Amino acid sequence: MTTTSRKPPARRAAKPPVTFADIRAKIQRPRRIVDMVLDAAAAAELSALEQLLERAQRHDDVNGTETAPDVAKRLQELEAQAEASRVRFTLEAITHRAYQALRAEHPPTKEEIEAAAARGGTEEPAFDADAFAPALVEAQLIEPRPETPEEFAAFWADLSDGQLAQLWSAAIQIQFQTGELGPPSQAAADVLRSFGLATN
Repeated sequence: MTTTSRKPPARRAAKPPVTFADIRAKIQRPRRIVDMVLDAAAAAELSALEQLLERAQRHDDVNGTETAPDVAKRLQELEAQAEASRVRFTLEAITHRAYQALRAEHPPTKEEIEAAAARGGTEEPAFDADAFAPALVEAQLIEPRPETPEEFAAFWADLSDGQLAQLWSAAIQIQFQTGELGPPSQAAADVLRSFGLATN
């Protein structure tokens, strides 16, 4: 009986241990892009003009008139005006220590503490909402950057409540956002397979 010598399976090279330097190099704090149309009047008028265009088209069909082109022209002008006022703000979460320090710089006011107690709250507010919101947005704002704190303060003072809320809600959300991943995209895999390309 003959025996054949089998080679032992090749050993895979052991992965080097992960170091904290490797981990720190991978850290990227969450970012959020906030698109804001600053010409609110133009944006509000767009909806009314879209409805007016539909009525003008129906009117023209029934009466053989040509009122719709004028409305369509005005609608396009207004769309361009609103689009020209769009600004893209890029926010990036700040570090935990920077967040805690910023919060400590803006403690809740006596009035906010008393109001929370009057509502039956058991905990004090975490910060002065009026002062902390702009401070956090300014600290997170990486593009565009204001040249001075005074420039940012003037910008913040000019915004409406809705515009403030748009930036503030994005800022507080990304500060506490985690980087959990869902399952791999099945749609991406299907598209790549349909083109005969490899998928991960």
